[in-house]
Amino acid sequence: MSASASGYAWYREYRHGLLTHGYCLAFVEGLSPAEYLARLAADAHENCDGMDAYLERDMRFQDAQEDFGDQTLVGATAVRGSGGPWTLAVEINGLVGIDEQLMPPASRGTRIFAHYLNINALRCFYWWQDGEQRTAFESPWQRYGSMPDGLLPAMARVGYDLSDPETAYDEPVKLGTPGLFALAEELTGVRVSPELLDTSVYTTGIVTMPVPEPARVVIDVTDAHGDRFHREFR
Repeated sequence: MSASASGYAWYREYRHGLLTHGYCLAFVEGLSPAEYLARLAADAHENCDGMDAYLERDMRFQDAQEDFGDQTLVGATAVRGSGGPWTLAVEINGLVGIDEQLMPPASRGTRIFAHYLNINALRCFYWWQDGEQRTAFESPWQRYGSMPDGLLPAMARVGYDLSDPETAYDEPVKLGTPGLFALAEELTGVRVSPELLDTSVYTTGIVTMPVPEPARVVIDVTDAHGDRFHREFR
């Protein structure tokens, strides 16, 4: 039986709407929590027994930050999914799991699925595998990556209807964030629940976010006399 978005209606009310303010969940196949954090070059910290302890640790971490966003606390826990062990990585107001510099090396030799929501209701889904971004989307109608159609069968099973272009704007609203939870479950076999989040033991680490690559513009023009102007701006 396929996963269903209706099974994740709880996310809105979980801990008084905690997840609606911003989260990132990453599902990592075959790596332990410590191995995943090591691939992120995380500064290892103490384990947190349960969500209460993890949120307290996150609050202390946030209070100590001078520049918000330079670093992110990641809590990772071992779970069972399709084909064997997975790691579920939880971030509150983080985006490590969708970072286009961190995830390619972290996914070498394995698969990582991640979904993300921010306080402005921007939500997206990513599939990383063997060092590349296979599929990513904000709207299910506008997919990109090396295999933009690679998730279509799984998306159809959980209720995405991409048969009619006229539904392009209705589809994200219909399934919303619960649809991303359902798609992750369909792909990994990991069912996230309030009980799982509340009772897991989280291996934690602080990840330094990479400096964004500067935008690059190249002007290369040859005039009518054959004189060439070439300059790169960042």
